[in-house]
Amino acid sequence: MNKLHNKIHILALAVAIVIGVGAPLFAQITLPNSHFQFTLPEGKWKYLETINVDSKTHVYLYSSVPVVSKNNDTTLPFLRIYVKNDIGKDNSYDFAMNRFMQQPFIIVDEFSSSPFLPNKDAIGYIGLYKGENDTMRSKFYMLYFVHKSTLVEFRLETTEESFAQKQSEFEQIMKTITLN
Repeated sequence: MNKLHNKIHILALAVAIVIGVGAPLFAQITLPNSHFQFTLPEGKWKYLETINVDSKTHVYLYSSVPVVSKNNDTTLPFLRIYVKNDIGKDNSYDFAMNRFMQQPFIIVDEFSSSPFLPNKDAIGYIGLYKGENDTMRSKFYMLYFVHKSTLVEFRLETTEESFAQKQSEFEQIMKTITLN
């Protein structure tokens, strides 16, 4: 996980440097075979890449404009969406526990009812973690939900220090999730 996290940060920074902040505008986004949509604020977020883990599992990556901290550290907030299709009888809670066991984190808050959750069986977290090679802790919103035999892990992340700057934007994005 730490290596993947570091690669995501490096890739996101490289893409931001190469294409600059004037990336294409996004509106409503529907991922292939995901059965849900969401909206990213126009002009602030860019698509990075899709990682095809296997024929049923895909990871979609987006990055936001860089955030500069009080110490002049630059962070690139990102959105990672893990989608697994044809899941059988799995549910949001089992999926969340399974993913937590693979990628443990400190739970700051857990919620099962919120305007951020797209359905009644969804679960959400605010979490913290620090990778082995990281100098700062990361803070994120993580939503888990199941819809039409598709599991989704929807993660909006930045550093702990810059989380307050991005929190309302993260919440705005989560509120736009709709199931189709």
